[in-house]
Amino acid sequence: MFIRSFLLLICLAGLPRLDAPALGQADAPPVDLKRAEALARQHCATCHLFPEPALLDKKTWSSQVMPRMAIRLGLSPESINRHPEAEALWKSGKFPKEPTIPVADYQAIAAYYQAKAPAQPVAQKPLAPIGLELPQFTAKPSRFRRTVGAVNMVRIDEQRRQIFHSDGLNQFLDVLDANGNRVESLKVGNVPVGFEENGGSFFLTMIGTFSPSDIPRGELALVQRRDGRFVRTGTLLSGIPRPTHTSLADLNADGDTDLIVSMYGNNIGRLSWFERGDGGNLREHVILPRSGTLSTAVHDFNGDGHPDIAALVAQEFEAMYVFLNDGKGTFEPRMIFQEHPLMGHSSFELTDFNRDGMPDFVVTSGDNGEYPSPPKNYHGIRVYLNRGGLKFEQSLSLPLNGAFKALARDYDQDGDTDIAAVSYFPNYKTTPRESFVYFENDNGRFKPNTFRTCISGRWLTMDAGDVDGDGDIDLALGNYTYGPDKAIHVPEFLIKTWEQRGPPVMILYNNLRQPRAGQ
Repeated sequence: MFIRSFLLLICLAGLPRLDAPALGQADAPPVDLKRAEALARQHCATCHLFPEPALLDKKTWSSQVMPRMAIRLGLSPESINRHPEAEALWKSGKFPKEPTIPVADYQAIAAYYQAKAPAQPVAQKPLAPIGLELPQFTAKPSRFRRTVGAVNMVRIDEQRRQIFHSDGLNQFLDVLDANGNRVESLKVGNVPVGFEENGGSFFLTMIGTFSPSDIPRGELALVQRRDGRFVRTGTLLSGIPRPTHTSLADLNADGDTDLIVSMYGNNIGRLSWFERGDGGNLREHVILPRSGTLSTAVHDFNGDGHPDIAALVAQEFEAMYVFLNDGKGTFEPRMIFQEHPLMGHSSFELTDFNRDGMPDFVVTSGDNGEYPSPPKNYHGIRVYLNRGGLKFEQSLSLPLNGAFKALARDYDQDGDTDIAAVSYFPNYKTTPRESFVYFENDNGRFKPNTFRTCISGRWLTMDAGDVDGDGDIDLALGNYTYGPDKAIHVPEFLIKTWEQRGPPVMILYNNLRQPRAGQ
């Protein structure tokens, strides 16, 4: 999600949406750049990896990042006071009311980035031209459309041959059949972002507010089938900070299914597991007391028979963790990798990419909605292969501006793993076809193609599964029209097209078993 997306006081990215000031340097003396670099490394490495100047261009450092850094350093408390959520921000304890660094040192750091950053953004790595030949899939828009596409979540239910998707604007859970027709709708009164089934019960994660906020309006609701229809039967959690994902597992071996909730938040958030107690009460255990967890996956990573938790954390920390379980629900954190604070991680999945029997990580980075800034040359898809012993090695990097989700499967059933990906922040000026890309694995070379109407929606999310029951893997893309269009260039005609006729869901039917005419 263009969230983050997800905190210690001194940082260069992931800052709140505040009216950040620029502290002038007109009267500042000449700067010793060697000393300025030492100051930058000293302060910036306090809470995350040091961001090299080349990660952004001069304009973005000076007009966006450095003014936000001033707020984190206590140099502009009035900016917090002007924010509509000022009370929550002050209560978070994340923002000092007094300077934590001399203004001269701040100005020296700003001068260092201004001097060393490139005038123009570093270009994205070359990608083979994205073709319009996609014989593997036939694209068909969903036939049901309530209003403007605002799909925060899409889920293929293979058993029922249905697609569940959210309507974040009108706060519905909608159900489509395999042809994209509406089956039913459930008014949920919140913004659905996750949907998990367990034993006939459905756990609906709802973020509260899709836009960044520190007001906790999130919920975890219980949904069940009654007389053949979905009914909301209870609220398990409420008033939680912008939850983005829920996993289910018995973490303490007591026979009950526990909940692992990624509460992304904004400046305030946490990753917790909730233990089921007597009478259905939930007892919270905090695993990671920081904002920014995107999602989790459960697997026994060290082979001791206990379910462990993998978690991708965004915001300025930008790291992958594995939390090792002692079997009683106590977790030991192990950092698998950490990236620089501008990486913009957006999703991951756990899958056996190279078919060696061990799960690997497929990770996307592409969040570019924090503030107006150019495309990032480090955005794309990365595969981290499991080498055993909690060691993962990056083995593949595919450049893709604004990558938001990637699903690795053998879509053509030729024995290797292909990748389908959506981009929420493609470079509409030069490569709009990045909106959806199917990377076909051809002996280790990944050939990119897309469908001809790939820009008929702004694809935020995606799911894979056999929706039509013919034995191959289909895709469903979720369209969220209203994003931060000031952060990147989005052509006006596209926005109008999405508003007027953009489908909530685009179904890509796999032609392997049942070829379909046209695209």
